[in-house]
Amino acid sequence: MGPVIRTLVLAVALCAAASSAYAHRLHAGLTDISVNATTGELEVVHRLYTHDLHPAIGFNAIDDTELYETREGLLRLGAYAAARFSMRLQGEGPLALRFVGAESDGEFTFFYFVGDAPEEGQSVIIDNRLLVDFHPSQSNLTNIRLGEDVQSLTQGPDSRAPGRARF
Repeated sequence: MGPVIRTLVLAVALCAAASSAYAHRLHAGLTDISVNATTGELEVVHRLYTHDLHPAIGFNAIDDTELYETREGLLRLGAYAAARFSMRLQGEGPLALRFVGAESDGEFTFFYFVGDAPEEGQSVIIDNRLLVDFHPSQSNLTNIRLGEDVQSLTQGPDSRAPGRARF
């Protein structure tokens, strides 16, 4: 391979590496809240980009088995999410959410919580601060699905104020 071709190949490789490094500029999370029709339990599912989450919790191993498949790793994940997401009945205390697990599909990490569902008509204050302490540009969308009705709350760099939803 001649020097011109070698230089061209190197330039293309560097451009590809640079573009992949900048490919993910959006820091966003998604939370879905619903009431399980069978059990009547409130279900909360958070979805975060795994490559944003791992550095935020100080995890830098290549093999994430210890994080997702050990009791200690799962407790670490649950504690992180529980400390940064809350729901409370308007005028009352917090809703108790119980961490039931987490998993990674590679690109995303999913967190699962359950709790007692609010009564119909009750207002709930939701504060979703997942990853905002690590990524100041983090935006979190929370969808509350009640049958066919979906209420959405967004907390982002322009507004970190908790939102209200009615059950």
